[in-house]
Parts: sequence; structure tokens; C-alpha cells
Amino acid sequence: MLCLVAALLAACAANPASKKQDFVLMSEQQELNLGQKAAAQVASQMTLMPENDPLVKYVNKVGQRVAAVSDRPELFYRFHVVDDTTINAFALPGGYIYIYRGLLIHMNSEAELAAVLAHEVGHVTARHAVQRYTQAQLYQVGAMVTSIFVPVPQVAGQLSDLIANAVISGYGRQAELQSDELSIRYIAKAGYDVEATKSILETLKRLDDLDSKIKEDTTGKRPEKYHGAFASHPETKKRIDEAILKSEHTSTTGLGEIGHNTMLAALEGYPYGESPEQGAMVGRRFIHPDLGIQLTFPEEWVVTNSPQALTAVKRQQKAYFTLLPKELNKRQNGEELLREMAGSRATLSNIQSSSRDGFEVTQAEIDTSLKNVGSAHLLATIFMRGPKAYLLSSWSKRKEFDQFRDDFKAIAESFHSYDPNKDGDVPRIALYTWANGDRWSKLASSSKDILGAFTADKLAALNGMGPQQSPAAGTIIKIAK
Repeated sequence: MLCLVAALLAACAANPASKKQDFVLMSEQQELNLGQKAAAQVASQMTLMPENDPLVKYVNKVGQRVAAVSDRPELFYRFHVVDDTTINAFALPGGYIYIYRGLLIHMNSEAELAAVLAHEVGHVTARHAVQRYTQAQLYQVGAMVTSIFVPVPQVAGQLSDLIANAVISGYGRQAELQSDELSIRYIAKAGYDVEATKSILETLKRLDDLDSKIKEDTTGKRPEKYHGAFASHPETKKRIDEAILKSEHTSTTGLGEIGHNTMLAALEGYPYGESPEQGAMVGRRFIHPDLGIQLTFPEEWVVTNSPQALTAVKRQQKAYFTLLPKELNKRQNGEELLREMAGSRATLSNIQSSSRDGFEVTQAEIDTSLKNVGSAHLLATIFMRGPKAYLLSSWSKRKEFDQFRDDFKAIAESFHSYDPNKDGDVPRIALYTWANGDRWSKLASSSKDILGAFTADKLAALNGMGPQQSPAAGTIIKIAK
């Protein structure tokens, strides 16, 4: 018993942020080693923007300014930008901070950027990962730092507990609350306006509402959102107000640095959505500059672009589409390849071959059985050029196929080579000065709804506003171009 008591006492350490005694089962050196290993996993599985990229350098400058006034300034903090449209940020032990481009482009001041980075720095200074590790050991939840991971919730079972919590849900309710309070303290000490904690909260809530609105209108999946406690708990705005009032730095409210124009200038020219390497929707058209392909979808189709495939579904209907790229290992004709990919149980009919835009094209209708659909009928079109092939599959239940046939054919017929000189680029952030008489709907219309459905709402949210709000004339705003 005396040995056990001695071990427990030895495991107590003062928390750098709260100054209270914490029971932890990890030394600081073990914590730093853990963070280094986890960061290597992140680098191998996520697409990080280069350290010399101007936006990354800007994020690092703001992050270092905040970290310097934190409760653990002796650590080397490393700030990274994940080249992904997700609205999220996360921290790993030892000072590794990650913010997604999708969250960055929705920020409208340097103070807001500082608030989010300070929240993540708070996780590091308060040793939240170490606390999680200790809880897991005490309750025998399992090892925390083992598996390699990918940043998608669907495969969360493959993640270590540590990284899954960091990326997907944060470190728990109390830890998120503490990080919010630390964020207020740190940005105030760094000279930023603490009101930014509220404005970024409002932006996150607005994005959440917009996601819900889009979900109601389509069958699309909602994107991941920033895990910070103030992003998901309705009472948090009141708590942040109270934390600001109680803060010893309340005098900086409304007086600290905001940096609206500086933040916008840093974002100019970066993609609104997916990058050219990933492909992107431009209105109803999908372009992939790196692959050199494009295709167009009818009005009622909702498109989802992922690293694995391009998929689409007709709004409120059970009609589906998938585009899959394929590397060929040997020369085959299109019919052989379609039969090989369809499987021996599928029946092919109406097989047609042609050439288009430098591609060998083979199209066939296929009767088969699909999971979650049952008896299905497909329109499959394969485009081949050299060792590359693109398989376009459109399908529905067999008895409903005829009502979707025109849409399926229109999508396949729209597939062409991409020409950068005439087909345009992915939508990018551009700066615009708001004028008297401007409206979000007017800007959306003049852009030909470049962001697809709800372009007006998306432009407003991009600037931290609702669709019925508008900035003062002369204000610099962000648009997509």
C-alpha cells in the first residue's frame, strides 16, 4: 500500500496552465516524444501546405505571437496548415498545431485567427492529451498512441485514441472550456481584441446553420466542423462573455488589434474549396486541372468530391453517379475493361464505341445487383487515353432507370478534356470593395453562382455575416472568383 501511495504521489504534477496539481502518468519528455511521433503520422497521412507558403508563414507568425505569452513559452511551437476544406483545427502534445484551410478562409480578422490558434495552444499548455492518456490508462480504455491514422471520421476506429480525439472531437467538454478561457487570456496578452472569440464563434455557428440548410435541401453529407467547445454548445457564448468580463485583460476589449484587412490580404488567391490537385466544382461544372478532365451536372444533382472518387446524387431522388480514375497495366479495348469491372454476373447491353476529344470511349448498359439498391441498371461509360482510364457509372433501381436516362446520358456526354486557357481555374478568394447597392444575391448572380447552390449564403458566411446582413460601403470583403 505504501508503494502504491508513493507511486501516486510521484505521478502528481503542477499543471502549467491552471497551476493546480494534476494526476498524470506521463513525464514532460514522454509528452514531447509522443507529440513528435504523432506529428510524423500526421505528415504522412494529411496534405500539409509547404512551410514556405506565404499563408503558412503568416499563420506561424500569429501563432508564435500567441505562444510566446502562453503558460509554456519554452516549447517550440509548430503551426501547420492542412490543405483541406474541412472547418477544423487541432493540437497534438508538445506544441504541434494544425489548422485547416477550410477554416482559415472563413476568418475575417487576424484576431480571429489568433483566437483559434490560442485555443489550440491552450490544449498544449494545459496538457490535455496527457490527461486523456492518464484517464485511458486508469480505466483501461486501451493504448492511445499506436495506429497510423487518416483524418476521416468514417475510419475513426483505425485512429489512436489520442489523435482521434484531437482531430474529431477535441479532448472533452471540460478541456474545451478551459482552452476557450486560455484563448481569451493569451490573445489579450498578445495584444489582440478579445471580442474576436465571439465573432469567430458567430461565424462557426453561421456555418453550422448553413450546413443544416444545405442538408435539408439535398441528401449531401454534412462536413466536419471545428471541435472547439464554443462551436457546438449554445450556452458557450454566454460563458465566453462572462470569461471576458472576469479576465484581468478586459481593458483590451474593443481596443486590441483586429487586423481585418491584413487577414484578408493573406487569404487572397487561395482556393475557396478544393485545390487544383483535388479538382473542384465551378457552378455545375467539375474541373480537375491536374487530371485534365471536366464534366457538367444537371441542375438537381448534388456533387461530393473525395480523394477516392467523385460522387453525385440527384436531389431527393435515388439516382447516383460515380467517377473513378483507373491506371491501366495493359492495352485493352473498352468492352473488355467494362466486362472485367462489371463482373461475371452482370449483363451488358447496348454497347457502343466511339472517340471523343482524344479519348477512346465505350458505353454500355449493365444489369446487376448492388448493395442498398438491389436490382440495378447502370449506364457505364469508360474513357481511355494511354494508360489512364476514367469510369463514369450512373445508376438507379432497374424499374426507375428510364426516368433518369436523360440525366445519365447528359453527364456522360459532358465529359471532356480540360483546357486551362478556356475552361477557367478553381474558385479562388479575391478581394472586393463593397459599394452602395450591393447585395450578396447580386454578387452571386454576377459570379454565375460560382459556388453552386446557396452561393449568396456562402459569400455572406465567408465574410462572417448572414444573408440579410451587409457591410458598410467601402469595406473590403472576400468573394470567390
